[in-house]
Amino acid sequence: MNELRRAGYALLAAFLTACSSSTPQQRADQAAIAAMAPLKRQYSGLVMGFDLRGPSTLVISVDLQAYIDTDDDTLRAMKRDALTRWRSAWAAAHPHQHGILHVRFIDFVGHKVASETTKV
Repeated sequence: MNELRRAGYALLAAFLTACSSSTPQQRADQAAIAAMAPLKRQYSGLVMGFDLRGPSTLVISVDLQAYIDTDDDTLRAMKRDALTRWRSAWAAAHPHQHGILHVRFIDFVGHKVASETTKV
């Protein structure tokens, strides 16, 4: 009975270890999102969150009212900063690769507010 119990615990531990380890892609995605976090602090109230869609598209959720109320220079700076951060994070996760990266800015219901694109 004790052997059966130990075998069950060993199987459970192996299962939990397998489930909790992340894939290289998940780690790259987490690093990309972490690289974007300063943008949320810098544009507090405007930038609400981030999501990755496919290998080359970053979606940034914005508060639409704050977006409308923000001056054009600040919006240009925010978009430029977002694109620069996304390009840097993507290049770090995909060394020596080329691609076209997209940043989409959406409101709370998913409507596109703006977009930016760059080549790597």
